[in-house]
Amino acid sequence: MSKRVSVDTLIQAFRAVGPISDTIRKLDVLLDLDRIDDPRSLSFLVGVLTDPDEPEAVRFEVLTRLSDARLPARRRRRVGRAIRDLLLSETRCTRLRLQAALAAAKFTDVDDAVDALRAVLLNIDAPCELRYYAFTSLYAAGPRAETFELLRQLRADETFGRCAQGLLAEWGAMLPPEWRASQA
Repeated sequence: MSKRVSVDTLIQAFRAVGPISDTIRKLDVLLDLDRIDDPRSLSFLVGVLTDPDEPEAVRFEVLTRLSDARLPARRRRRVGRAIRDLLLSETRCTRLRLQAALAAAKFTDVDDAVDALRAVLLNIDAPCELRYYAFTSLYAAGPRAETFELLRQLRADETFGRCAQGLLAEWGAMLPPEWRASQA
């Protein structure tokens, strides 16, 4: 019962702090909340992450904590989807979007995560740094059918073509011969 009250109290304390007024206080409450293993904490943190009215520093901290957390599969999917959505739709906080691109590397097994990386990588009008971070996440995802497909698409890209070709060659050399033939 005290755990339940503690989570509720911390969530109320966080919400009581004005959105912009006291970022330090919000971060302190998040640290306290992070110490409690309660499913409501995750729901709350995902809500903070996806709330554009929260301070960037707070959202950045939540993103870092969630992407580093050891989560069971169901919770991983929820966090991965939130990170994917942030990568695709965040427009106000460039630093947060960049961090989401890097964090996506840990969630490429989540629904449509590689598709989100594809959308960023194939958008030649996207900031170069964002595309680079997305490529880094693609590399971290490792050799899989969908990453091979995306790398093949990127071979014609002016910025990433040579890197994509090199990575295809590197990964292809690690595959069993029967798989290599299907990926050529």
